[in-house]
Amino acid sequence: MVLFILTSISAAVQEIQLTQNGSRASTPAIYGDKVVWADFVNDSGIIHLYNLTTSEDIQLESFHGSRPAIYGDKIVWRDYQICGNNENYNLSVYDISTAEKFQITKNVSEDSIPAIYEDKIVWHNSRNGVDDIYMYNLSTSTEYQITSNRVALHPAIYADRIVWTDYRNGNPNICMYNLSASKETQITDSEYPQLYPSIYGDTIVWAGDRGGRRYSLNSDIYMYNVSTSKITQITNSESASRPKIYKENIIWMDSRNGSWNIYMYNISTQEEFQVSRGESGQMWPAIYDDRIVWKDNRNAKDGHSDVYTCMASAVFKSPVANFSVAPDLGFSPLSVQFTDFSKNAILRSWDFNNDGVPESTEKNPVYVYTNPGNYLVNLTVSDINTTDSKLFTVLVFAEQLLDDQLVLTETQISTSGKATYDSPSIYDDKVVWIDHTGDYSGNDKYDICLYNTSTKRETRIHTTNGLVYGLEIYKDRIVWYEARNGQSDIYMYNISTSKETQITTCGTTSHPAIYEDRIVWADNRDEEGTSDIYMYNLSTSEESKIINDTSAVELDIYGDKIVWLNYTSVSYSNGFSNIYMYDLSTSKKIQITTSGSAGYPVAIYDDRIVWEDDGYEKKADLCV
Repeated sequence: MVLFILTSISAAVQEIQLTQNGSRASTPAIYGDKVVWADFVNDSGIIHLYNLTTSEDIQLESFHGSRPAIYGDKIVWRDYQICGNNENYNLSVYDISTAEKFQITKNVSEDSIPAIYEDKIVWHNSRNGVDDIYMYNLSTSTEYQITSNRVALHPAIYADRIVWTDYRNGNPNICMYNLSASKETQITDSEYPQLYPSIYGDTIVWAGDRGGRRYSLNSDIYMYNVSTSKITQITNSESASRPKIYKENIIWMDSRNGSWNIYMYNISTQEEFQVSRGESGQMWPAIYDDRIVWKDNRNAKDGHSDVYTCMASAVFKSPVANFSVAPDLGFSPLSVQFTDFSKNAILRSWDFNNDGVPESTEKNPVYVYTNPGNYLVNLTVSDINTTDSKLFTVLVFAEQLLDDQLVLTETQISTSGKATYDSPSIYDDKVVWIDHTGDYSGNDKYDICLYNTSTKRETRIHTTNGLVYGLEIYKDRIVWYEARNGQSDIYMYNISTSKETQITTCGTTSHPAIYEDRIVWADNRDEEGTSDIYMYNLSTSEESKIINDTSAVELDIYGDKIVWLNYTSVSYSNGFSNIYMYDLSTSKKIQITTSGSAGYPVAIYDDRIVWEDDGYEKKADLCV
């Protein structure tokens, strides 16, 4: 159980200001040890080139220059130009090795934003009355038009792949063009906005709004693997934007705590880190190798802004407080085991009742609460420079006895009056259910709700217009299947990380169940008329088909055992429904019942399976 987390930084990761005081810097970019940005002091639009090794800051010749990009020794930016009575924008390139500036194209759009990889520059332009993607090859001095007669914006490029936001069907979605194969691929197909793509290798990231909860900048970060065609949701803050990717690290700007800050996600470890913690706004991040840069408004008097940088490795190595509690509630006297899972900590201090007086410096202490009460535990960890703290509530009750018997009380969990009758699921102190707040006339809305019986706090973790079924919870993971626009897929929400992940994309799934790191479900993707059983392993990110042709309508899993209701008729009373079990350790399928009248729900725990059985006489019995 996590009530809430409070993180405090006494001395943050070392940040270096690259700009001079009084700057109005914007949109930095980085390659190697060189950082570029535009500075709008006196509305001049000067392009700066800063060398991190020598600390030399060079101002490049430009007139209202903006949105610079850099690769190798080439810098490209959008320049503003006045020729007599004519005003237009062009793309200028600066060669660092020769100190030569030249123009590659003119009359680009006012909002054209260039990107560069090796000798290829891409941008969007509305020269034909509609925005399209263009590319210029510096080696051959040749321009190419990538898209035609559509609204295509914000391109990014890596190797022979170009990605952009495409409005061809009215909704902004992510598209990719492979220069080697001369092939275009639509990556997303959503009715909600998918914006600002970035690409590195086989990985594309963007800011997207899958559920339609918010728009544009108030979105989440998604990741697409070109090789596997798998989409993964990285954040669940509904406030993330402008992602960039370099190798295994994704960075973005996020206003989840009320002001814009920079966050980072490592693909290999699946861990998220907060890079900046200012209250004035840190935006427009860029990353290369171990170096992160961003626009920073901490010195924002009179509209000033600066460029700051820090090392990504320093963010990884900062201490992060984390611990578990067992048990986290009970009757006094209550003995509680605290287990420290903090990272990068040299020193630690436990305050078991948050009175400011530390009671222990042990790694895994035991503390006995002798009196009833709500106790706020504070673990503070630190290294030489940085301190991080985590708070956690332990609830201690006085025993209520009547005639030497413990008094049990009933608690109302949901208060909306909209909870669906067949949706509740429980694990430990967490109850989940579905609220249907629509009117069944096309304005349906479904909320997945979570209630913590220890903290008595209700949270709405997911809202959608699609139908939500099959809600299950195991520890801190919630799974369900969601039907939208004729497609039905499996989703998972991690309570600890507040992260939602789409498990399947085939659109033919139902009846999920979860145990430890395994999710199982029924799937009719083969369209053979009957469903199969699939499993997804969260630890390995691998999906596998477990059983063919099962006609499964109700699944559950415990340990290595999967159970389900198998039917061959739409009526369970016609003698065509039985319970089956599959043992993952032996790869054996076993028929549990032969009555042909088994019904749902079906559940398994330890070595026992329960189900409902009509027994041909319309009498429902619970069988074990």
